Amino acid sequence: MLAIIHVLPEFEAPLPTERLVREMIVRAWAAVALFRLSLGKVDRLQDCVRSLQESSGLPPRSSARRLRSALDAWAAFPKWADELARFVPGRFLASWFPQAGRETPYDRRGSRDLMAVSDRAFGKADSGPYRLIEMRDRLLVELAPGWRDWLTANQALVLGFAEQQLARYLQARNPNVPGVVKKLELPRRRSLALARIRWAQIIDRAGAEGLVDIFSDEALQERFEVDHFLPWSFVVHDEFWNLAPVNPATNRSKSDHLPALDLYLPRLAGLHAGVLRQPRLPSGLAEAYAGFFGVSPSQLSGLTRKWIEERYSQLVRPMAQIAANQGFPAHWHNVADTGDAQDFAREGGGEANGLIASRHYKDYG
Repeated sequence: MLAIIHVLPEFEAPLPTERLVREMIVRAWAAVALFRLSLGKVDRLQDCVRSLQESSGLPPRSSARRLRSALDAWAAFPKWADELARFVPGRFLASWFPQAGRETPYDRRGSRDLMAVSDRAFGKADSGPYRLIEMRDRLLVELAPGWRDWLTANQALVLGFAEQQLARYLQARNPNVPGVVKKLELPRRRSLALARIRWAQIIDRAGAEGLVDIFSDEALQERFEVDHFLPWSFVVHDEFWNLAPVNPATNRSKSDHLPALDLYLPRLAGLHAGVLRQPRLPSGLAEAYAGFFGVSPSQLSGLTRKWIEERYSQLVRPMAQIAANQGFPAHWHNVADTGDAQDFAREGGGEANGLIASRHYKDYG
């Protein structure tokens, strides 16, 4: 339906189904390639998107224009267009012919039976929105009389309904994944300017020793960047508890990887424990920390570093596991920490968390 709405101005004459398939791929790209959502265990559209991503090397944040250009040059597109178009457009008609939908098998033959039902009803009061026309080796989509005008007049309503249903569908297939409703399309321009100002102030107050990059253990340069500890493409928010100032090289290297938690989660907790010990914490920041920790803002000043580390472990580790299950690359570590990571693997993990934290991250306050 989202693809039909997008190409609505082109429906003055029947359109080839591959035109709709092209837009289905573009619409599914962000959810599958960037946000790593599952469209369902047997869904073939997500397989198509992943195949395009692998063969083209397109970055996950590629624009719709760039995706369409890549599809024009993709040798495998005709095969995928035929596979999806021979099933999906026909089966979708079951929404308007529910009895026929119940009586036909959920396969390509059932899809053809629904095509026949919609063809007999075409132009009548109980018509579906379109019919499918087989012409030699092509399948065409023809909108029913009146449907193009109705969809045009009610485009915002239909779009909102379709996106709501898509979000519900995706949430059911991606339980516990945060922010599914924000993962239906590529993100619009975002700004971390306020977070950067706050980190600059914190760094300035840290005194002569300053702060270090929690991943590289190097002193922060004036041109530091703000990194999401859990990737933004998983959490889809800029909450301060998940942010850390890092050097640009670290940010580029880490990208959307999940850090090795045994090495770096204590450092993140120590960093924010230091923030909480600073005087005159802005009220908005205090409320954000309180919401994350599950305490009242008045309790923040009494939290110990040990308590904060334990709370970070309780809250962040489950989220990181969900992200890893989705396919986000896990166990990233800075090159300089390779030896520590190997030691942790041999020793079985987090027994030495306190040692790692104290050796690599100097607390401040």
